[in-house]
Amino acid sequence: MAYDFKSVRVLVVESSPPLFQLIKGVLGLFGVPDTNVDSAFTVEEGFEKFARKNHDLLIVDWMDTPDRGIQLVRKMRVHPDSPNPFVPILMTAGSGHSNRVIKSRDAGVTDYLVKPFSAQMLAKRIEHIVEKPRPFVFYTDENGEPGYVGPDRRTKDQPFEGEDRRQSVDPKTQGTQARQKNS
Repeated sequence: MAYDFKSVRVLVVESSPPLFQLIKGVLGLFGVPDTNVDSAFTVEEGFEKFARKNHDLLIVDWMDTPDRGIQLVRKMRVHPDSPNPFVPILMTAGSGHSNRVIKSRDAGVTDYLVKPFSAQMLAKRIEHIVEKPRPFVFYTDENGEPGYVGPDRRTKDQPFEGEDRRQSVDPKTQGTQARQKNS
C-alpha cells in the first residue's frame, strides 16, 4: 500500500548510532524525510525531544541499564509533560524472551521487534502499526493513579474470554477506554 509520510515526524531513541542509521534509512524508504527523523541516544534526551516536538511515531530501544527503554515508554504514556500519550511506540530489543515482551506490552508499547532485524522486518512492523491500529486503553487504579496506559493488550489472534471490564469513551475527546467502577 502507498503511504504519504512526507509530514510524519519520528523519534528514534537508540543507543547504537549504526542501528539508528538503518532505521532512518528504512523510514526514508517510506518517504519520511531525513529532517523529520530525530535521534536520541539516552532516555532523558528522548523524553526532552518528544516533549518539545510531539512526534507521530516513536521507535525506542530497550536500553539494558536496566530497562531504561521501558521506563521511557511509561513516562511518555503518563507524564504530565507528555504531549501525546497515544503515540504509537515500537520497542526494539536484543531479546525476544517472553518476560521482556510482556513487560513491554504492559508498559504500553504498541509493537515489539527483536534485534537483529532486517530493514524488511522493520518496515513490516511500521506497516502493521499503520494498517491495524488497536484501541487505546487508559484506566486508573484505586488511588486514582494511572494503571495501564497504551494500546489494548488483547488482539484478534488471542481473544479475551473473561469478563470485559472496560467501556468505550470517544478518544477524540481525549478519553479512551476506561475501567468500570465495579471491576
